Amino acid sequence: MGKVEPTTKQKKTADILIEQQIKGENLNRGKAMEEAGYSESMQKTPTAVTKSVGFLAYMEDAGITEQNLATMLAEDLSGKPKERLGEMKLAAQLMGIDGASDSGANVQVNVMFEKMREMIDAEVIDDKE
Repeated sequence: MGKVEPTTKQKKTADILIEQQIKGENLNRGKAMEEAGYSESMQKTPTAVTKSVGFLAYMEDAGITEQNLATMLAEDLSGKPKERLGEMKLAAQLMGIDGASDSGANVQVNVMFEKMREMIDAEVIDDKE
């Protein structure tokens, strides 16, 4: 079975979201989908795109994966353990789990916190050896 290729609209949506982040703008998946040419009905359910296999494959090719985000955040947070809100919001937005209406968002954020805590703990242990 071959690799899933993202559609043109999935690529464009991802590129727009990455550009929004680079510019320091709030990530707006619906707006990105509108600019990419998705219908209004699709814009109302952005996770239909942002959780799709093609979109995730494109993001992975760009180096944006849960594992990479967790690693980068763990590295950043280990230097400032009490100032986490900005980084966590960014991670949640990039992973598409920041919306209150998204089913399971709290569980996903908690899992991300646990992964990051494990990575930070592992780094602390490694530093002592």
